Amino acid sequence: MKNITGVFPDKKKKMKGFVFLILLSAILCRPIEGHPASVPLRVAAAADLMPVLPPLLDRFTRKTGIPVIVSWGASGEESVAIRHGAPYDLFLSADSAFPEALARMGFLEKNSLRVYARGILVLWISRPGPLKKPFPGISELDHPGIRKIAMANPRLAPYGRAAKRCLVSRGRWTALKPKVVYGNSLAQVAWYLRTGSAQAGFLSESQAKMLPSRLSGGFSILSPGCAPDLEQKMGILRRTRNPGEAKSLETFLLGAKAQSYLRSHGYR
Repeated sequence: MKNITGVFPDKKKKMKGFVFLILLSAILCRPIEGHPASVPLRVAAAADLMPVLPPLLDRFTRKTGIPVIVSWGASGEESVAIRHGAPYDLFLSADSAFPEALARMGFLEKNSLRVYARGILVLWISRPGPLKKPFPGISELDHPGIRKIAMANPRLAPYGRAAKRCLVSRGRWTALKPKVVYGNSLAQVAWYLRTGSAQAGFLSESQAKMLPSRLSGGFSILSPGCAPDLEQKMGILRRTRNPGEAKSLETFLLGAKAQSYLRSHGYR
């Protein structure tokens, strides 16, 4: 029989070529060290973090290759969603009470709870008339030009709860309650102020700093006796399928650079 190996490669050469292609494919598809191929991390985050968390998550993704999807809302709403099976990996609350309660109920890993920031409650007042400068705070809320005072729902939002406690402690809640309009979260409070639907509102300092410069007004930090800093905790869900990645994000947010960024944008 005529030798036709010049037309078709022999089996050994074919096998060598096949093995080479497999090895090349494995090398090309292998995640780069420090940049693992990963499904997105799903994070439930308090609305006060909307001005500051996205840039931090962008840095985290560039550093690790781990994408992150965020669900924004009041901490109380996110807590309810977690109890009902929402597929989150990490919860960033605006207080410590909600994550601690979830840990006691078995939804969060107790050992994963960490304080990542201390939030600051401020009072924003628009300038509808001859308000005093600098703003002395709660006493200005009696001004007739302030028709509506916005705050987050105290049942759902830690900053709203802190705002109500502040007014109660100063004996002003009963008199000012008719002016109060509630937002589901701090994001809605900021919207009330941006649109002029409310002339005053209680926000986190981070949210107040992000109000557009075209707004005529300003904010004052409330005294610690009226509004102590909010200890904000995060925790990893027990049912997460990405515990390593969630831990990496926790570690990143507690790192020196992330903490410095938070302190420069309205947190302690």
